[in-house]
Amino acid sequence: MKKRQIGKQLDIATLAPAFFLLVLVIVYSIFAKNFMTAGNLLNILRQVSITGIMAIGVTMVILLGEIDLSIGTVMAFCGMMAGGLATGKYFGLSPLPVGAAIAITLLLGALIGVISGLACAWLKIPGFMATLAMQYICEGLMLMITKAKPISNLPKRLTYWGSGYFLSIPVIIFAFLIVFIVGLILLRYSVFGRNLYAIGGSLEASRMSGIHVVKNKVLAFTICSALCALAGILMVGRIGSAQVTAGDSLQMQPIAAAVLGGASQMGGKGTMIGTLLGVLLMGVLVNGLNLMNVGSDAQKLVTGIVLFAAVAFNIWSSKKDK
Repeated sequence: MKKRQIGKQLDIATLAPAFFLLVLVIVYSIFAKNFMTAGNLLNILRQVSITGIMAIGVTMVILLGEIDLSIGTVMAFCGMMAGGLATGKYFGLSPLPVGAAIAITLLLGALIGVISGLACAWLKIPGFMATLAMQYICEGLMLMITKAKPISNLPKRLTYWGSGYFLSIPVIIFAFLIVFIVGLILLRYSVFGRNLYAIGGSLEASRMSGIHVVKNKVLAFTICSALCALAGILMVGRIGSAQVTAGDSLQMQPIAAAVLGGASQMGGKGTMIGTLLGVLLMGVLVNGLNLMNVGSDAQKLVTGIVLFAAVAFNIWSSKKDK
């Protein structure tokens, strides 16, 4: 039954973004110079990698019928912590080894997710309000600790993960692909993945069937925030510095990508392949507009129209399924 349900999602929710992505590729191949070059295609993947990693995490939360509004702030906060720990800027500490700084940063992200998950699942605070509060908490802590000052001259071993190359391919792309594959396996083949679909489909039925709702919700939020921490580390390497404003443009993009890929905000519907297509669709859309010298105002207009159409389609398809 579950396989039939997931297959139906792939048929309806995944084909639409795949079709629109194909249309964009064809149009840009004709009208945007250098769009189909190997260098530009790698550039698209590099540009969407951070958004993609965050979108994979937030997809798990959306499957529950919840939302995480803190993702951009958590990403920036954890990026600042990684840079500060590796350079000895905070808490009167000496510079930590890069491996230790990364490990502590990932644990910090996971801890933030645990708190958000417990607030949502155990205290019954709606995910919208719980993560909005967490956004303010993280932003306040970040500004108090960092004094809003950027950190430069970071260790090369830290920046390598966001700007280095392996086999002539950006390392950040490998990081995105690994996270995607792990997320795909979790959703398709693990008990945890099946539980996410069940909880998002019917909370009460999940409880009655013996699913530990609190544990699964907390785990989903924990994974989401930990991936935001990873994204923060990669962003530090990509731009070569740690900045408090690094997450400003990523507060909603990952959520939008997941919705574009067919994830339903009502829960119980969505796939990792769909999220990947949504991420690529947004990346290709912006990249092609840039190559065609379309201004930023027009880009926002076009992106808004695409998002509006995607949400309308998701609602229509959900009603049709019923």
